[in-house]
Amino acid sequence: MPCASWLYPTTDEHLTKIVTDTSAFEGHVFYENMISVKKFKTILIQLASFILENRNKIKFRIQSPVSIFYGNKEIMIEMINEFWEYWTGITTTDPKKVKLLNNNTVVCRRLPLGKYGYQIHVNRKISYKLNENQRDLLYRYLTRNEDNATITNHNLRQWLSGAGAIHYGQEGYFYVKDEKALTPIYMISEHIVDRVVKFVKV
Repeated sequence: MPCASWLYPTTDEHLTKIVTDTSAFEGHVFYENMISVKKFKTILIQLASFILENRNKIKFRIQSPVSIFYGNKEIMIEMINEFWEYWTGITTTDPKKVKLLNNNTVVCRRLPLGKYGYQIHVNRKISYKLNENQRDLLYRYLTRNEDNATITNHNLRQWLSGAGAIHYGQEGYFYVKDEKALTPIYMISEHIVDRVVKFVKV
């Protein structure tokens, strides 16, 4: 589903706007694989609706050109039926192993960007919780050594660099390689982290 990345950020607010507000598409040019504008909008609305209706039943990673969805057998069959044209494959995991995982653990065949084991979601009020020095330290740590960490979230990168304001209500996140790479984050400030998602490669 090459156009799925257009759903970012995948907050309820943004997805609801895509479903209900036609003006959300105004001023945008659609190039993805030469899909017609009408079909592009239809796919986005359909996928946004599915996520809103089933958010408590699925986990997902939106990227381009392939997005990955996680869920139990029933919800995955429902999704395959609804998006048959875009389905490229499915991988099942041993239920006995899955039961050992918590809600902040995601089983995957490939780590994010090929090497990062943790996705760190920042506190939504981070702009009020960090002073300028802490913000600069965090930015330097996340951008100077991509073997240990990286920021793929444009909104968060812009704010940390001092180039603009952070958009309230839009979830910011970054990646770190392993648990050891988490330590400097907490050393900079205990107020940075809101949630830690661990990726387990199988």
